[in-house]
Amino acid sequence: MPFDHQALLEALPQPWSVLDAHGVPLRTGRRWHERFGVVGPAEAIAPEYRPELLRRWREATPGTPWHLEARWHKGPAQFGWALLWVQPLDDGLWLATLTDTDAQRAAETQLREADAVWKLALEATGDGVWDWDLSTGTELFSPNMLALYGYSPDEVDPSPEFFDSLTHPEDRAQMAIDRQAHFDGRAPLYRNEHRVRCKDGNYKWILTRGMVINRAADGRPLRMVGTHTDITERKATEVMAWKQANFDALTGLPNRRMLAERLAHDLKKAQRSGLRLALLMLDLDHFKGVNDQHGHDVGDGVLIEAAQRIKACVREVDMVARLGGDEFVVLMGDLDAGNEVLDRVAGSLVRRLAEPYELPLRPDDTPPALGASVGLSLYPDDADNAAALHKHADQALYAAKRHGRGTFHYFTPALQQASEARARLGHELREALAQQAFALRFLPQRRVGRSQAQHAEVLLRWRHPTLGELGASSFLPGAESSGLIHDIGDWLLREAAKHLRAWHAQGHTEVGLSVSLAGTQLRQWGQSVPDWTARLMRLGVSGTGITLHIDETQLRDAHTQAVLHLPALRAAGIQLALDGFGDGPCCLSSLTHRGLSRVVLSRGLCQGPLQGRPGEWLRGLIALAHAQGLLVLAQGVDTQAQAEALQALGVDGWQGRWVSPPLDAAGFEAWLRGPTG
Repeated sequence: MPFDHQALLEALPQPWSVLDAHGVPLRTGRRWHERFGVVGPAEAIAPEYRPELLRRWREATPGTPWHLEARWHKGPAQFGWALLWVQPLDDGLWLATLTDTDAQRAAETQLREADAVWKLALEATGDGVWDWDLSTGTELFSPNMLALYGYSPDEVDPSPEFFDSLTHPEDRAQMAIDRQAHFDGRAPLYRNEHRVRCKDGNYKWILTRGMVINRAADGRPLRMVGTHTDITERKATEVMAWKQANFDALTGLPNRRMLAERLAHDLKKAQRSGLRLALLMLDLDHFKGVNDQHGHDVGDGVLIEAAQRIKACVREVDMVARLGGDEFVVLMGDLDAGNEVLDRVAGSLVRRLAEPYELPLRPDDTPPALGASVGLSLYPDDADNAAALHKHADQALYAAKRHGRGTFHYFTPALQQASEARARLGHELREALAQQAFALRFLPQRRVGRSQAQHAEVLLRWRHPTLGELGASSFLPGAESSGLIHDIGDWLLREAAKHLRAWHAQGHTEVGLSVSLAGTQLRQWGQSVPDWTARLMRLGVSGTGITLHIDETQLRDAHTQAVLHLPALRAAGIQLALDGFGDGPCCLSSLTHRGLSRVVLSRGLCQGPLQGRPGEWLRGLIALAHAQGLLVLAQGVDTQAQAEALQALGVDGWQGRWVSPPLDAAGFEAWLRGPTG
């Protein structure tokens, strides 16, 4: 071997020496020289080990390393344990290195001396203790360990194979990996969690920990000691916590968190395979009415049954998740280019979820009429990431609901454009609210036999910077979907009350205003009776000042009904009017609601035929309303002939262009000051 590697050898942490075939040193490192001088191993070893060293030199096979642990000189008349490693070099030379093993030997001696003490201490903790002699293949088990699994000493073989055979087959491979890692010195401790079959056949989860306390000169483990700890209860708690974190407690379906993990995985899979993936978002049409009319127990039953139906409609490989409330998601992967599978699944979902539900209803309860709307988005057709897939599926679901519910709808770019338009509208409405760009108009109402208006319907207008003055129907749906309907409704009610207080102060004490509020706003206010009471007190109006207009849909809504029965409404003088009666399907029982004070007939009824059978039918309807003590008003009255015909049928008043077009506050105030002819 050339000796130009001196610097490299000097970097070794152990003393080293380059020897010839007979063990004579040719070159020694600094640490070797400091400890032994220039002598070779034969002179540095303790005398009693010298014969063995010489024998090893004689029997050494060229090219094969060998080692010897013995006592070596550490100083004058002082010896210490060290391990001599002899590695072959080129040209028949050898590299000898010496590794100190004094500390290891001292630790092993200390462990052996304390063996009985710490074994007793481990046993006292309640854990089972095992002691494995690897050199003989025997293993001893403490009484606690045997009791842990229900065995007596005469039923157990004193070998590691006994408990290895009781380990759950699924856990054996990892147990062997962890054990070998400690044997090889790659892990300071042996630690593993696995299941062990007890005598009664049940499995227990255990934590086993161990350490090799004795090794041979070549590093082979000779003795290992450890414990078994019962962690079955902890594992059950972990499983429960994992289920709570990843599954919906009511339906047992995966929740939003697990869906996100699965979707991320399936997107990567779809990217590799080139196949498509679909996200189907669905919710139950009219589900809210179930909770309102029948209670949350019945509502929970609907959700549980709906979850089962959804799972029955999809493939076994698909994931069904519940996001919350009545919102569900179906994740479908491995889809080819066609939509046949998606059409079949989506159609099946719509049909199955519309079938009657088996619910614990009272005999007089009407079974709920439920259905489902489904929105679909696809990877990579519509989006290439999870967030966009969710957003587009939600937009498609919104489109399905707008198309009449009970159907499914695929995402299209037009839906994205519509969504962006709604977002822009929401932004513009926020700016309009901040800049006070809304205005009120007042549509006067005339009572039969009176020439002056005593009441007006409040109409909301938006003074748009580019489109001019817009009616409420053009922007209130957007306000409701964006959540601004509450702020806009608050503003409308405050402004109406402000004008009403001013007119009352001018002496027009009998004047009242009708205000229409969105159902969502009524429901929100109805969640807090004190909030309603404070809100109405702040309006500062009394008597018949404010009349709330509601339609039949709102009248049948349970949350709205709760608001309509609030004593705070009547205490503040708030009256209720059933608006647009006769538009579409209507129910005569709506006229019997005890909170109503008036009914406003729909434009369609008032502008339709008023003679013959239609007229007689309308006369009977007006008489029925009068029998309930209701004031009956006709809207959409455009001509005097129409007004006279309606008066002949029994109406109590009119509103429309024959009476007056909508007026601003100043115009209505002028109307109040003189007869209108």
